[in-house]
Amino acid sequence: MYNIVIVEDEHIESESLKRIISRCVENSVIHEASTGKKAIQLIDQLSQIDMMFVDINIPLPNGNQVIEYLRQKNTDTKVIVTTANDDFDIVRHMLSLKVDDYLLKPVKQSIINDTIRKTLLVDEEDAVASRALRQNISEMISRCDYPGWHTFLFRILDAACTGRTFGNDRSKTVTDVLEFVQQHLAGLGDKYASCRNKVTGIIQTIRQQGLPASNYWRAMTALLSISEDIFEQAFKNASGNMDFVTRAQFHIEKNILKNLTLDDIAAKAFVSPCYLSRAFKKSMGTGFSSYITSRKISMAKSLLQFSDLKVNTIALELSWQDANYFCRIFKKETGIAPSDYRRITLPETC
Repeated sequence: MYNIVIVEDEHIESESLKRIISRCVENSVIHEASTGKKAIQLIDQLSQIDMMFVDINIPLPNGNQVIEYLRQKNTDTKVIVTTANDDFDIVRHMLSLKVDDYLLKPVKQSIINDTIRKTLLVDEEDAVASRALRQNISEMISRCDYPGWHTFLFRILDAACTGRTFGNDRSKTVTDVLEFVQQHLAGLGDKYASCRNKVTGIIQTIRQQGLPASNYWRAMTALLSISEDIFEQAFKNASGNMDFVTRAQFHIEKNILKNLTLDDIAAKAFVSPCYLSRAFKKSMGTGFSSYITSRKISMAKSLLQFSDLKVNTIALELSWQDANYFCRIFKKETGIAPSDYRRITLPETC
């Protein structure tokens, strides 16, 4: 994932550059600033800026001052200057600020593409993987696949905590996915503005605190919260084409931390409990209660492995009022007691 900032006061120029960058670097998050003041605010807000395009002739602070401020904060950011002024003194000053390239307007698309690829060393395999991830996110939301969405999110969260796949910055994979989610929601309009603010908050928290055991439960509940916001709207768009079993699955996921009953879910699916029970088993290949137990046990496994919650607290958070009953159910489902599961699966660091 690349964070790229465009500092440009001409709207047409900014939009054109944004389109070119988004096509050239698919795994990117693009931020825009129309003034030097807004650019400096972005420099302060973003923990990482991989590349910045700066028009020198922007309202004060000007482009030079923005770059000087950036260099005080971050010496690694790649800086590309864009200007219509071909002046040797300006070029010489740019070099003193360790600018990576200097492009005269109007800049051809091919030149911008070459400059980006050369400067960022864009990995085509990463780009392909990012494209597939974006597509997966888009499809799950558009078809309102709430169960698949939760499975996907928690798999990403758990993989980040194992540390076996994503290197030293394990939490970066989670924040990258959330950045993609944020971009997708931005394309769906203002109705997701509040949800996007929540996503921003989660990203900032994870970047600041990481994913130690003490933060895992908060991260999980935060993801559950934004999922509910996303899929409430997705449900409005897709509910007309849902059968009642799929509708029941939706309401199970929405209320996964609560004590779910067949009567409650049947009422939300607009069918009788008896009819839902028979149809659910026929469609899903498992009974209603077994399905819910399986979903909750999957979450319990993650909490045992990656969080610092006590066993009885996990039972309560997943709406098992009796911790002993939870332990019996867990052992029946997994073949091992919760405490033993935690002992043999606990990662060295998390």
